[in-house]
Amino acid sequence: MVGGHVYSPAEPFATALLIQDRVIAWIGTDAGAEVHVADVDTVVDLGGDLVAPGFVHLAETNPPAEGGFVHGERTQVPVADRWVGQAWDNAAAQPLAVVPRDPCRLRSRVAAGTPTALVPSHGTHNGWEVLRAAVHGVAADEALTARAAFSALTRGAWRLLGHPTRGVLEVGSDATFAQWAVTDLLIETPDERISNWSTDPRATTPGLPPLDGTLPGFRRLWREGMPSR
Repeated sequence: MVGGHVYSPAEPFATALLIQDRVIAWIGTDAGAEVHVADVDTVVDLGGDLVAPGFVHLAETNPPAEGGFVHGERTQVPVADRWVGQAWDNAAAQPLAVVPRDPCRLRSRVAAGTPTALVPSHGTHNGWEVLRAAVHGVAADEALTARAAFSALTRGAWRLLGHPTRGVLEVGSDATFAQWAVTDLLIETPDERISNWSTDPRATTPGLPPLDGTLPGFRRLWREGMPSR
């Protein structure tokens, strides 16, 4: 795959990736991909699309692929949805899947290192809407950064399911991910008190679509290197 944007913290400038035997064998730039072209069966031009780990739904077994969900499972992990203060206190050190709407505790739990995932509210079928709620739809002192919210709905959810290596695109990982049509990718600054954004290409973190406007358009899921449609 070439000509896109690959969301990989290990390779923040990646625009291409190589899939071999159902796993990611290489991630890098289009220029770097040229040395592999002669050895591959098919070259897929992403046309500027974003390739990113798919979302995980911890309260539904068959979440919609169009929402970017690659997995769904009803688990024994408690789901915190508008709990009162004492319930949050009792679960302060307990792994939770949190519905991002007030009142909730997100940033304080993540800052304390407590395993925390996001779970959509009832009727929410788009993973990006869940991220937007966690960043812009909760009290400012508990709002997550976009990167933290994305991690909580991908790798964080996999960790609660007992699969800590899933939910990230890196060499050796399963070639299962979502492809999205995007117009802009921005980089969030380290200041977590507010959402600051930058387009500085020197940043060492991959960009994400802005969550306060039009959300990314779903293209397709790739499961073990094969497109869903």
